Amino acid sequence: MAYYYIYIVRCADGSHYTGIAAHLCHRMREHVEKLPGCARYTRSHPVVALDGLWRTENRQKASRLEYAIKRLSKRDKLRLMEHPELLGTLLPQLAAEDYTPVSHVTLEMCLKGEVNHGD
Repeated sequence: MAYYYIYIVRCADGSHYTGIAAHLCHRMREHVEKLPGCARYTRSHPVVALDGLWRTENRQKASRLEYAIKRLSKRDKLRLMEHPELLGTLLPQLAAEDYTPVSHVTLEMCLKGEVNHGD
């Protein structure tokens, strides 16, 4: 089954960027190497870590979660990254949706090609 990923990356200045990707490792490489297609924000704010990651089965659900995370306060984003299982509590409007936290993937693993996207 193909998944869509919703991710939060940490930038060198301590800020965070939230995005979605069908191909997580490719997207991380775009951000880090500033390849065409990388977000304008991460071109000027180098990505240093993958701090939050969830998966879902379609782009529509991924887009809803991305939008909701971007609207969270910095304090709540930090809480969500520290405790990904709180997603339904911090975002009650999405509590009934199927978003699976993915805790075992790092930016380094993506850049080395060590991630199985069927996980």
